[in-house]
Amino acid sequence: MSDLTPVAAGERALQLVVRVEKASPPDLIDVYEAAAMATVGLLDDPRSHPQGAWHDEVAVWNGARIRKLVRRARGAAWGRVCELDGVTAHVGSASVRAFVPGLMDEAPAELAKLQIQSSPLPAPPIVDDLVATDEPTVIIAVDPAIDLSWGKCAAQVAHAAQRGWESFTRTERLDWNAAGRPLRVLSPTPALWGRLLPDARVTIHDGGFTEVAPGTRTALALYAPADR
Repeated sequence: MSDLTPVAAGERALQLVVRVEKASPPDLIDVYEAAAMATVGLLDDPRSHPQGAWHDEVAVWNGARIRKLVRRARGAAWGRVCELDGVTAHVGSASVRAFVPGLMDEAPAELAKLQIQSSPLPAPPIVDDLVATDEPTVIIAVDPAIDLSWGKCAAQVAHAAQRGWESFTRTERLDWNAAGRPLRVLSPTPALWGRLLPDARVTIHDGGFTEVAPGTRTALALYAPADR
């Protein structure tokens, strides 16, 4: 899905699990948005704040070279991982749970045994323009010049959401929270991507663990005020 390389001892990751049921697979845009919201939700959870039960694990992981790993689950396996410490986001047809970061070679068995390799899901629609919004919105776009598995793409979107959220001013964060945290993920045309780049709050360059070379630009995030 997003990582098939051997796990190095002492390597840390924030792991995300996507619920993918055979009879009702989720739409990919919903998956991407849920991955973003689960990640932000975990980082903003009181347990991740100073003095919180998760703070030390989050702080140690959240450095300059962070890693996210995306897995999939269905049925009883999904129920089991939902009992582990983390935050679940539901967006449309998708449910994604983000787990407290930790050492990858010490992950709980319920999480470690889940499959990483992607199940086929239909590609999301390509968007050629933005729709105006009457509330402050985080917009995340995936670079159309690269081809990623959907698991890898979900990890890049989650990374963009994290870095975008971390860049907020106090006023922006309060306004976004008050609006219900609106967030949109786009698969843009090259022309729209070019229009979004100058306004990007953050651009994501991959660490090169899998699929792409180190430094490859994968996604951007911007904060769009109302009526964007």
